[in-house]
Amino acid sequence: MRKQDTLLLMIAVSGEMPADLAEHIIGSVSYTAAVITRLKQEGYISVRNKAGYKGYVLRAKGKRYVLSQYSEDAASFLQGSVETNHVKTEIEKRLRLHRMSKVWVFLWKTGIPIFRSQKPELFCSDSENGRGQAAYYGSLEFKGLTDAIKGSRACGIMLSGESGYIIYHTLAQKMRWAKKMERSMRSFVERECMKAGALKRIDAVIMGDTIEFLVELLESDGGIKGNLFQVDDIYENYYYIPTIESAKIQVKLLTDKEKQIGLYRFLCGILEQPGTREYQVSAGTDQTGNPVYFCYELELRHLLRVKQELGWKKQGTILCFSYQKSILEYYFGKEVSYREILTEKVMEYLEGL
Repeated sequence: MRKQDTLLLMIAVSGEMPADLAEHIIGSVSYTAAVITRLKQEGYISVRNKAGYKGYVLRAKGKRYVLSQYSEDAASFLQGSVETNHVKTEIEKRLRLHRMSKVWVFLWKTGIPIFRSQKPELFCSDSENGRGQAAYYGSLEFKGLTDAIKGSRACGIMLSGESGYIIYHTLAQKMRWAKKMERSMRSFVERECMKAGALKRIDAVIMGDTIEFLVELLESDGGIKGNLFQVDDIYENYYYIPTIESAKIQVKLLTDKEKQIGLYRFLCGILEQPGTREYQVSAGTDQTGNPVYFCYELELRHLLRVKQELGWKKQGTILCFSYQKSILEYYFGKEVSYREILTEKVMEYLEGL
């Protein structure tokens, strides 16, 4: 598929795509500028630039072209009364489309199938799926199945083998959070997976624009009205993934259990005594007897437990990826030590598993 067509298709599934994502799809800054200029001049797209948020939307000519070339992938997003076909100008509705668009683009760049022609039907059994391959489904692909989840903040669902993840995106601000609605969202996904004969553990992935926003989520108390996100009991695990290039490795680990287990066992090689107790916070101890904490998955509940334990132990080693070190050092403090895992080396190692 030509890069220009990929851009148009991504705008189609997004409704309104944040302008800064175009370069991630096209490539170089200069080539992106040339493509955008041509598409605007030829009447395929238009630009919205209000309230400090800039985005691209398809014009009628662009919709006709995408439907003629990629009907299977675009029809459900560009026909009827769906929000991606009739994009509203209200800032809250625009920002919801921006959140969903950032998930679409990030997972596409990570190699997760997002287009309908490239992935199995939603909630099919693993035998129908073939190999239980990872795939992502945006909220418009399933919210019509029930009215019970229409108010959920979820952007979509990522399914892979025995695991399922409900994806949220915060942008750079704390997102609204209604426990009752999100509990219904989890129950809906679990129920549909069970009906398809594919029992899956459903966790949550919170995405954000920066790695620094991790601390905001960890320290959130839900706000004065209690309607903002905070770590609660709806999901057993909440993973934070910043939508930056380096964090692609977190997606790969979440969607491939063999690689996830392989990396964990490899890293246990630095331990003198691996942990054996159930619910033990540390992975084990090093040669000096100090606890070692594996924090590279950025699972929020685990990070909270690590901070609590460090509060009274006052010693330990944090194991994390290079791009995570500075923010974890800020959160846990400099009293403990840190060991960086080089992302590039891990990617090479995982490819060999």
